[in-house]
Amino acid sequence: MSREEQTDDYQMVEDGYLSEQFVKRLTGDFDLSCVIHVHAKNTGIENLGCVYMCENLVSLDVSYNKVHDLSPLFKLQSLQILDLSNNKLSSLKGLEYMPALSSLNVSGNELASLESLKLLETIPNLRKVIMKDGNVGNPVCHLDSYPNKLKALLPDLVMLDYRYLKGELSSAFKSLDEIDASLREEKIPIHDIPQSGPVVSPSFWEEEFFDDLDLNMKLRYLKETLNSVYVEKYRMEDMMTVLETEGNQALQRLAAQLKGSPPSQDKPPST
Repeated sequence: MSREEQTDDYQMVEDGYLSEQFVKRLTGDFDLSCVIHVHAKNTGIENLGCVYMCENLVSLDVSYNKVHDLSPLFKLQSLQILDLSNNKLSSLKGLEYMPALSSLNVSGNELASLESLKLLETIPNLRKVIMKDGNVGNPVCHLDSYPNKLKALLPDLVMLDYRYLKGELSSAFKSLDEIDASLREEKIPIHDIPQSGPVVSPSFWEEEFFDDLDLNMKLRYLKETLNSVYVEKYRMEDMMTVLETEGNQALQRLAAQLKGSPPSQDKPPST
């Protein structure tokens, strides 16, 4: 089992069903309507079961499971972040008209046709879509028309497959595309690059090892490093969304408690 496929703890669902008891045990919250985030990565889920009961859910991670049916998501009108990567999805039916959904990861599934993506245009606030993560994608990603088709369906899309399409970072990715084209012309394979980790330190660029590389190899290092940085930026943005929601809810609960508490009884000054 790869590191990415490992779950953070021992918990696994029974019979592939995401039950109410499992969510309570996983989140520590016995009122599912108060649950904001469910992280159920690689927990043996085949059926999303009771997830619809988490009606105020903001973030759901059910990656590395065997989910094939999204219909239990129909009540999640507050859901903003959804990670369905590495499951058994051949259709996105069930995601229709999710008003708050802004970030969707469905890499590593079985989506095979452009028609299967058409449903995404019903999601008004969708800004980030991950269909392909490195070499892990969907069959539809092999079609040359796939990126343009998705961008046509979602004109307000900001990120596709960890590539920024709008904003200040989009120009960086255009430069990376030009680098890719140059490297392909030179026929320099990616495996020629030593594995130095996803992100290298600033001092790396001044080391003798890097100075000895030819220009094309330096460009490849730069591309891989920038890609890693942008992937982490994507993940951090999603994490901040969850933290902001949790913080706001905590403040609202505190305000409600203060409002409902009886006014303090000041003792009259002694005479």
